[in-house]
Amino acid sequence: MERPIRVLIIHRNRLFREGLAFVLAQQQDITVVGSFPGAGEVVAELVRLTPDVILLDLCLPGREGMGEARLIRGVFPEVKILMMGVSELECDVLACAEAGVTGCLPKEASLEDLLNHIQAAAAGEALCSPKVAGLLLSRVAESGREKQLRQVRGLPNLTRRELEIIALIEEGLSNKEIAIRLQIEVQTVKNHIHNILEKLQLDGRREAARFARERGLLVSAT
Repeated sequence: MERPIRVLIIHRNRLFREGLAFVLAQQQDITVVGSFPGAGEVVAELVRLTPDVILLDLCLPGREGMGEARLIRGVFPEVKILMMGVSELECDVLACAEAGVTGCLPKEASLEDLLNHIQAAAAGEALCSPKVAGLLLSRVAESGREKQLRQVRGLPNLTRRELEIIALIEEGLSNKEIAIRLQIEVQTVKNHIHNILEKLQLDGRREAARFARERGLLVSAT
């Protein structure tokens, strides 16, 4: 018999964490190695706990889910991460992919969906809907073309959505106002801004807007 899949839960809600841990512990092929409110509390323990799969809350406070995923991957790159509470919006799916997430569980996911995703992630696979699969393939092709063009021009590899957000920052919009304009979550806007500053190696959102303006990178937001 193969050893059980070692699962670690990171979620802001204690009742949810404990309830999910209890349910998963009933599965013969799963062992819950721990549950924590944030990645900061568990990073130092990852090597000792050696989880195969981490169930990560998208809406964590502080760095939030995407930032926590990057933190975990930086310390323990071989672990598989399943992000919980993700929509099928293009921006959210792509943000997860960029953060190194193995799979995404939508807000409406069932327990059966969760168990199937855990099994797939542990096997090095990723389950996704046809809509998400088509979206990812389309964006991979588009990103490849954009990257080649920017390399030729000597420009940073920013996505179109990131450029749209920089343009809205240049207009003076707050994160909440950007989210309303683009019809996305405020958290998603914060994730994009984090990526932008990381790629440009800048410290502030206004600096990013000035950088883009000076290089003619500003685009109209859709």
